[in-house]
Amino acid sequence: MKIKLTEEQYNRLLVENDKKFLDGKVEFPNIGNKVNKFIVKLFNYIYKKMGRFTRSNSMEIRNIITRDFGLTKGEAELLHHNYSTFTATDEVSEFSSYLGEPLEFYGEFKFNTRIPVSASVSGEMDGYVIGHATSVNEFIKQLKEGDWEDIESEWNSEIESYPEDSEWDIDSDYAADRIGDVIIDEERHGDIQDIIDRIEII
Repeated sequence: MKIKLTEEQYNRLLVENDKKFLDGKVEFPNIGNKVNKFIVKLFNYIYKKMGRFTRSNSMEIRNIITRDFGLTKGEAELLHHNYSTFTATDEVSEFSSYLGEPLEFYGEFKFNTRIPVSASVSGEMDGYVIGHATSVNEFIKQLKEGDWEDIESEWNSEIESYPEDSEWDIDSDYAADRIGDVIIDEERHGDIQDIIDRIEII
């Protein structure tokens, strides 16, 4: 007997047979891209100890996932995000109904760029910007709006023409404006691929 699958069912089977996220760019060692029995158990355990997600229990939920279940920091970030989503939108106290549902990717992205720094003189050096997002496009939006989380310079990289005793600091305010302008300019000129090529998932 032949069983004819709808396109939606076929696409779901593809997801179910694949552990990877973001078109194969990301794969975790201990979890796949859907809710399985282990994740149901984990979510039920968290709910029993902490209840629904709130800002006040956010850090402890991450700690439970890494400490009590031995998962990685990246896995904890993704599961924490999905747990907060599930408990924010539904009245739920038992998670078996989510078995087989896809997990939304959530992870740390890094944008490699030139970072403005200042002392008694101004200059720039290589560095990167970090933020959490569900996709490259969401991270690009954060870069454009200055809504990223951290910025770092590679202090061992070269800065031309500066006094040897200068004490350099990152100019975060100017960096937010400058990075947003870079994204807008690339979008205007239709060259957003250059931005995508400079983004890493870490």
